[in-house]
Parts: sequence; C-alpha cells; structure tokens
Amino acid sequence: MPASRTPSTVPASPTRWTRWSLCLFSLLGCGVAAYLLSVSLAHRDLPAGCGQGSGCDEVLNSRWSQVFGVPVSGPAVAVYAGLLFSTLFLGPRKSPVQRRTAWTALILLAVVLVGSGIWFVVLQLAVIGAVCPWCLGEHGLGLLVAAIVFSSAPLARTQSPANDSETTPSLSIGRVLGSGGIGVALVGGLALAQTLVEYHPPQVQRLPAGENADTGPGPDRLISVLNGRLTLAPHELPLLGSADAPKLLVVLFDYCCPHCWATHGYLLDGLAAHKDELAVLLLPTPLNSKCNPYWEQTEPRFEHACELARLALAVWRVDRGAFVRFDAWLFEPEKPRDPVEARRHAEELVPAAALQQALQDPWIDHQIEQNVTAYHNSQAERVPVILSPGMRAIVGRPESEEQLFQLLEKELKLQPSRR
Repeated sequence: MPASRTPSTVPASPTRWTRWSLCLFSLLGCGVAAYLLSVSLAHRDLPAGCGQGSGCDEVLNSRWSQVFGVPVSGPAVAVYAGLLFSTLFLGPRKSPVQRRTAWTALILLAVVLVGSGIWFVVLQLAVIGAVCPWCLGEHGLGLLVAAIVFSSAPLARTQSPANDSETTPSLSIGRVLGSGGIGVALVGGLALAQTLVEYHPPQVQRLPAGENADTGPGPDRLISVLNGRLTLAPHELPLLGSADAPKLLVVLFDYCCPHCWATHGYLLDGLAAHKDELAVLLLPTPLNSKCNPYWEQTEPRFEHACELARLALAVWRVDRGAFVRFDAWLFEPEKPRDPVEARRHAEELVPAAALQQALQDPWIDHQIEQNVTAYHNSQAERVPVILSPGMRAIVGRPESEEQLFQLLEKELKLQPSRR
C-alpha cells in the first residue's frame, strides 16, 4: 500500500462546471472593467447608453471614481484578471500545492469583490446620489463570482484523493481567515485612500479662441464667438450684470444639468467680485430631443429641460429684472425644478397673461434653436460651455470657483479679486 499524504493539505478539485463558470464570469467582469477604464482614460464620451447628466456621468466624474489619480476600474481589471488566472490552477491535473494556493487567492479576491461592491454601491446611493448601471453591472458580476467561490471552496470536510476512507478539511480555518483578512484590509485601504487623499479632478476642456470680436459698450453692441459663427446682441438677451460691462461671458447651459448648477454658483460669486468688469449672457441649451434636434438620447434628468428653458426666456421677455430672480430660483436646488411648480413661480414674478403671451412668441423657439445649434457647432462634449471674445472656451464644470476665475482673470485681464 502506498504511503498516504496528509489529507488536510489536499484541496479538492472543483467540478468542471464550477471552473468554467468562474472563468466565464471573471472574463465578463474583466471586460466590463476594461471598457470603463478605457472610457475614463479617454476623458471623452460616456459608456454606451449614458448621456450628460446621467448616473454614469455623475458617478464616473466624481471624486470616488479614482484612487491616487487612477480610475478604480483599473484595480478592478487586476482583480478579475487575478481571479481568471487563479481558476486555471484548480483542475485535477494540478498539484495539491497549486490548488491550495489557487483557492487561497480566490478567497482573497472574492472578499475584495464583495467589500468593494458594498463600498461603491453605498457611495452611489448615499453620497453621490446617482447610480451608474454599468458600475452596478460590474458589481453584480463580482458578487456572482464571489458566491461561486464561497460555495465551491473546499472549506467543509471533503474526501482525500490519497485515501478514500478519510475525510478532512482541505483548507485550514487559519488560512481562510488570513486570506479573507487581507482582502478586507485591501478594501479598507482603498476606502481610506479615497476619503483622505486629495482629489484632483480632470482639468476642464479648452477650445481654441478663434476669430471673435466685440464692438464694445453701447446699445448696438455685438459680440461674436465660436470663430465668428455665433453673433449676439447683449442688450437683447438674458444676462446677469450689465450688457455694457467691459467683458462679457457667454454661457451655454441647461437648467437640469448638475455641472451647470455648480458652475452657475461659481459665476454668481465671481460676478459679485467683478461687478464693474464682467457680465454673463445666459443661453439656455436644453439637452432634450424635443427641442434639440442634435440630441438623440434624452436622460430622465433632462425630461423637462425644454419647458424650463422656455419659461426662463418668457420671463425675460416680460420682465428682465424678474428673470434674474427666476434664474436664481431655478438653480436653487441641485435637482431640476418641476415645470408645473416653475410655471406657478413664474406667474408670481410676472403677470400670468403676459407670461402666456410671451410663451407663444416665436422668438423663444428661435432663440433655443440658435443656442442648441451653437452648442452643436462648438463640438464641445458637455455643458456648460463658457465663451468670450479673445478667450479659449471653457468646457465642462471647473474644479472650483477659484480655478474658474484664475482662468478668467488671466485670459480676460480682469483685476484679481480678493476671495
């Protein structure tokens, strides 16, 4: 009779179905993570099926989307690749040492998948307040892989191939707890790093200044932006500040856009510091296919973008002073206003009959058409877009008010403000 080996050192080989399932789902998880990584590194577009202001946009452009400047999908690729590689050493032709090592690695990585999945789902629901379907899909695959690992790992008493009459645990409790503890520590380190390490968001995109002009203060003032393709009469358009201010900013934005919401706040604070130098022309640019023929897919957040833009322009036509208050009210909450509530508030600021008449004015639809065409012609990838003669356009949400006005003060020769 051949000498028997110590049974406790011989992990059982899982079934072929288990090995193939682990390989398949790990490969799928790796593919999703690699796709999200490529989107993040490209700094353009969004995953398929996602648009501006969507949950994907919010999640993938938040501080929680990276760690030490690396998109979190990068470590996810490494984890899934590790799972795939470890699964290759579970077959019956592999040595007991190889199978034991593979199971140890699989348990560690499965714990990482479960822990990181819980962490990122909680972040999306409780902190960011938005959900990325692609991210949830990836976490779902991770939980499925982890379930297969935990249900198939040789933790119970299994028959030893060395001696069919003996049964012993294939993996010791100490090994399992040690492997799981390392996984928990890795997830904790990730969460701690994301919380404590200073976050540096991607720099805003810049577009060439082009050949633009400003005829200067006066009732007939005209400015041209987008390389002369958009000419505007400041005295005839919604604005914050004076149409005769030495410097004018033109902002393409959407009242439903969270990045526009933040940038609007920066502009209000900055205008107070540069009230004698600067004014802002506001060009509502709905990201909704109902009034934007260049927009194919409308995200739920932008469902009422057209109605809110039309109401704002109508208030402007009736009472320019009331528009400033209505514009501030629209941007007061972070989430878009309900159009019924917005109509009611507009009628508190201006006469209802005058508002109704303004809403029927063809000028409103013409202005929205001009605004969305300008955005299309800019070839910018997101709103807001901040334009001014002699300045390279600023596309997207600036990191902060300080970053925005450092750019404006430098390029428009504004006096530095004391903030």
